[in-house]
Amino acid sequence: MNNIVLIDESLCTGCGACVDLCPKKILFLDPTDNVCRVTDETQCDRLRGCEQVCPVDAIKIH
Repeated sequence: MNNIVLIDESLCTGCGACVDLCPKKILFLDPTDNVCRVTDETQCDRLRGCEQVCPVDAIKIH
């Protein structure tokens, strides 16, 4: 379970802004449903750039 990078899949529109911004490249759009997911949240730099660029506030960093 994700404890650092929380993605509200019901809000995610699959725009890819967070994926493009992520310097660690741990975010990706799942091709099965075009929703953002995280590969290895332990690599998150916690700078919250993904939160800031998400137009629907679907990502929260803890």
